[in-house]
Amino acid sequence: MKERKRIVSVIFMILVMVLSVVIIPAEAVDKNTSNRFNVCFVLDSTNSLLDTDAEKLRYDATSMFLGLLANDGNYVGSVIFSGGVIKTTDVTPINGPEDKVKAEEDLETNEQLGATTIGAALDQAIDMLLTKGDSSLDSVVILLSDGQSNKQDEEEMSSRSEALTKAKKNSIPVYTVALNADGEADLDVLEQIANATDGKYKEVKKADDLKDVFREFYNMIYSAGTIKIMDGVIPEDGKISVPFEVPYQGVEEVNIIISSDNRIENLTLTEPNGKELDEEEVAGITTVAKRFTITKITKPIGGKWKLEGKGTPGSNIKIDMVYNDSITIQTEYKEKDKYSVSDTVSVSGYILDNGEKITSGYEDYKAKLIPDNNKGKEIPMKISNNSFVGDISFDQEGTYTYHMELEGNGLKKYTETASIKLNVGNFAPVISDEGKDINEHFWVVPFFTKTCEVNLSKAVSDPDGDKLSFDVASSTFKNSTYEIKDDKLVIKDFYDLSKGVCTIRAMDPKGSYVEFDVTVSLTNVGIVTLIVVGSALLIILILAFLKLRHDLLLKFSGTISIDSFGDASVVTSTITPIRGRLKLSAFGVAIPGIDTRKCYFQATGKNFIYFVSKKKVYSSGVLTKKVKIDGSGYQVTISPTADMENGIYVSFETMLNVY
Repeated sequence: MKERKRIVSVIFMILVMVLSVVIIPAEAVDKNTSNRFNVCFVLDSTNSLLDTDAEKLRYDATSMFLGLLANDGNYVGSVIFSGGVIKTTDVTPINGPEDKVKAEEDLETNEQLGATTIGAALDQAIDMLLTKGDSSLDSVVILLSDGQSNKQDEEEMSSRSEALTKAKKNSIPVYTVALNADGEADLDVLEQIANATDGKYKEVKKADDLKDVFREFYNMIYSAGTIKIMDGVIPEDGKISVPFEVPYQGVEEVNIIISSDNRIENLTLTEPNGKELDEEEVAGITTVAKRFTITKITKPIGGKWKLEGKGTPGSNIKIDMVYNDSITIQTEYKEKDKYSVSDTVSVSGYILDNGEKITSGYEDYKAKLIPDNNKGKEIPMKISNNSFVGDISFDQEGTYTYHMELEGNGLKKYTETASIKLNVGNFAPVISDEGKDINEHFWVVPFFTKTCEVNLSKAVSDPDGDKLSFDVASSTFKNSTYEIKDDKLVIKDFYDLSKGVCTIRAMDPKGSYVEFDVTVSLTNVGIVTLIVVGSALLIILILAFLKLRHDLLLKFSGTISIDSFGDASVVTSTITPIRGRLKLSAFGVAIPGIDTRKCYFQATGKNFIYFVSKKKVYSSGVLTKKVKIDGSGYQVTISPTADMENGIYVSFETMLNVY
């Protein structure tokens, strides 16, 4: 009895364990951890920059970006282009101020050449990031140009196509700046490059504004914020005394940026504990450029600081603070393959400092869950037990996607778009094996090729059996290059890029969706090539016509005799043709395995003729389409099979007295 109870108890425990595994859903975790990057600058260095950036303020802009970088942990490289790539510096680690100075020097060049070639430079930058960068870090390209890309140059278009395709497939955004002081910048190309790679695009009218754009890009890439400390004029006594506050957690470095009409002298800093950094100490941590200075405080003490200095009374001055932080955010929720409309999904959001969850300071921030599509609404998150909590509810079936955003202390942090994905009421479509790597190549022939189509229906299926609709979520091609017709991706403009990637979204009627990439490459034959190929074909046709005409005028000068064996039969045994060709069917021949309508005798005007067959036949043990028959009257055997079971005997007796 005891043994039976023990067995029952063991079985019960096993069932409990199994059920606990089954019914407790896994927690889906997402976090944003990028506070270091591989960065490659791609800078235009054409003659036109002498006019649009005579003071070389582009180097001030790159100095701004490099100055804001953390003193260690990033990787930086550069590509300088002008009529081709003229200078490259490999992506290498930044491990101190000296490395930043070296990176700044590498960006400068006095060489100005001809036309802009963005494609080759961009392609090389992407390759450098993929081969030389730290594979554990995200990568980004910053492209500055004021020249015009040659849209008609095949090599330029091909290299740009390859660069954008690689950038998109490897999730490398390209941030582009068009310096358009003279109105000649190729805005369309620069905007397309940014849009195609999920980067950002800015047009700048004055070179003096470049530093502000590069700082804005820095804030976007590193999720940093700019806190305004002072924006006005220096008082009559020339003294500056401004307080600023540094958060107690997550701050690695503080960058104090001073932009003024005249140089600010006698800069000092006072820490929250009252300790003062004198002029010499501050000068040692300050980078000086033409239009600004950056004072970098590493491992700052949290609390209230004070900046003091002296300047020219009445001069304009602007002081901003940007700090590099180790703050990231993470969301957690219980994940299921399918939710019901009655469900409520609780999402917890955590603040991490150097990858560890913090246990205080949440009151300094505000957090919310933001929907990424037209389903759902923005949800404020509340503080609860050292975390933020937000509850997602549903009013209809479909796919709901959210990401978390955190703001406070001058920072704005967010998880990736659609990091929270909830299928409500039905299952999302599923990508088939065929849809995991779609590569289509098309030959484009002028006047003949109107569109190129890619069938999308085989790439996905729907577990619920719903009919799917398709849309292009993003693409390296311009919007005018493609369209969706039912379940087809239609390429209709062949003069954009020679290669591109379209991210296709397959959606069911309830809004559940899945995305997959389609790579399309185009080889444009071109009008010149078409003319050359057409001319070559015409010449071939003329030569073939002349040969045929020549063959039809040749005389037989003899008699052809045929006899059959095996299952073959012959109606007429002897014919004396005049010239040209004589079809085998003229003899009323029937040979199993040979189409006699496609066989003929060819005159040569000499003491021999040829038997010609479209399909190979056996003669004297040789498989051939052409058999020589001399005029001696000697019989030649022809059969469709090697065992010679059936066929014909052919002889030709010439009237020429040459034997």
